[in-house]
Amino acid sequence: MAAAAPLLSETFEFQASQSWCESFKSKHKIRQRHVTKYVSSKEKRTFDELLRIAAEFQHQTSSVISNFDPDFVINTDQTGCEYRISSNRTLSFRGEKVTQVAVGQLNQLTHSYTAQYGLTLSGKLLPMVFICLQEPNSKFGPRVQQEVTQMMDKYKNVYITATKSGKLTKDTYNLFLDKVLKPYVKTEPFLFIIDSWGGQSDVSMYDGKFVDEDGMPTCSLKVIPPKCTPLCQPCDVYFYRQVKNYIRRLQNCPVLITLRREITSRRDAIKIHSLVHNQLRAPAFEKMIRYAWFAAKLSLDREVFNNVNDIVFPDDVHTQKCDCGKSAFARCSWCREYLCFECYYDRYHPDECTEYC
Repeated sequence: MAAAAPLLSETFEFQASQSWCESFKSKHKIRQRHVTKYVSSKEKRTFDELLRIAAEFQHQTSSVISNFDPDFVINTDQTGCEYRISSNRTLSFRGEKVTQVAVGQLNQLTHSYTAQYGLTLSGKLLPMVFICLQEPNSKFGPRVQQEVTQMMDKYKNVYITATKSGKLTKDTYNLFLDKVLKPYVKTEPFLFIIDSWGGQSDVSMYDGKFVDEDGMPTCSLKVIPPKCTPLCQPCDVYFYRQVKNYIRRLQNCPVLITLRREITSRRDAIKIHSLVHNQLRAPAFEKMIRYAWFAAKLSLDREVFNNVNDIVFPDDVHTQKCDCGKSAFARCSWCREYLCFECYYDRYHPDECTEYC
């Protein structure tokens, strides 16, 4: 009514109503949405400017990408993970003032660590996932170091380090480049797309590490402008949502709830990421990973794809049986066999997957 008031006349009448509002919202695709972030008025005024900057970066990078092999157009980013990913909703009685949920250890909900994946334009993951755990002295004690070394020997697709905060520093990022990225790219020319975090945006750091047989630099670096990662970063735009969904499915498995068991230890965190990384490297997920590049507007190729829920946790999974006779929990993305939680997670199915081996 306030908007229509200046336009009202004898020839134009308007009466506000609920049906008119619903029709207007439907016509213009307006929905009531949950607020995901609060910003100041100043930041709001610069949002259009961010969109313009992001569009420029997307256009420039898209034109450069065609000069590289899709296997060597790489995006990497860090994601924070909790030892226990829990839902903040549950079933209870109407009118209840306080709703409580019992968990094993409260610090598992607040203490976090960092995982860093790398994905290529061709839809593949880098062969290893980099995990930075939280340790009070920024390093593992002798006993824990022995345990971590054993786990890296067992799970070949993880590299594990530690810092005091559980977040990467410039030194640990250098370790990621040496242990994860360099063994993959070797002396091949590649395009490396990263965000503007100061610990990784120093160009000289790459020129010294990545060279060909003649000593010439092989890394072409593209840095996403500040505050544009939600628009331009393939990892952020789609991929890490699938990773978090995968972890949540594992940690909130009905079998664990029934047994009052939790998989929230250091060993579990490492094992979970090894399993998730192994499963997401399957050819079945290549189209999904390529979609992340499309969603970031760095690729024009959009394909019909299946995500984690479609491939690993399909709707009919609970009607299937594992070979051991128990109800299935998940489906392997390599061999497509249905497996119970014990066979899938506890026995670490990739060790027995004939298709993967």
